Amino acid sequence: MRKLITTAAVLLFCSGVSSADTYTVYLPEDMEPSAAEKKLEPLRRAVPDANYSFIHLAAKCSNMHEAVQAAKAIRAGVTHLPSLVLADEEGEYAAVPLHILTDESLSAAHSVAKGEDRDAKSAVRRFQAKEYLLFARLGLAQPLSDEVIELCIVSCRTLMSHSIATAHDRQLLGYRCLYPLLMLQYTNGYKGAHTPATEAKLLEAIAALEAARDIDRESDIGKEAFAERERLRAARRKARQYE
Repeated sequence: MRKLITTAAVLLFCSGVSSADTYTVYLPEDMEPSAAEKKLEPLRRAVPDANYSFIHLAAKCSNMHEAVQAAKAIRAGVTHLPSLVLADEEGEYAAVPLHILTDESLSAAHSVAKGEDRDAKSAVRRFQAKEYLLFARLGLAQPLSDEVIELCIVSCRTLMSHSIATAHDRQLLGYRCLYPLLMLQYTNGYKGAHTPATEAKLLEAIAALEAARDIDRESDIGKEAFAERERLRAARRKARQYE
């Protein structure tokens, strides 16, 4: 009976496989592809001529190339390493950790391609990948040029206004991304004395800080934003004493 079920699962999977399907195996940085190869037997049974590639992911990204690879894995739905990612002409649609890769799990993964919620799930993953890559760029692409700062601000505002963005996303992006970037623009423009342009930029940064704070004042980020706003208030009050 077990053999019949397995055979049926394989046939079900094979019947829907498109020649356009591609397979990518995401590996931890210290794992040899040969070790993963041993776990791909269910794929070879289902798709004997399948072509697959391997991508190593860094445990901690130290450059933008590694961050881009990590963002691709997030977009594909990878949550465990190593994992097999299935994709067709519309993009990635399933990720199966190799430790649970079987004929049945492969068949179930393939059925996701025709699921009614595929587009919605894919949109969430794309959002998460873009959010991750934005924060990675802020941490790794230093120093940021004026052009990159502006591009990051536009990206941040776009993500914050996205229909998928949760209150947590908007608060996180507003406080840890938009506010620091606007303050960086202010700092870069300040040449020893305030000008109408620098004053406007400072007020824009403060508005972003307050907006992030007010999304949820009781969250950890909300409390940090509140403390930061009070710090700025005290600093400006002190600065006026010397004007």
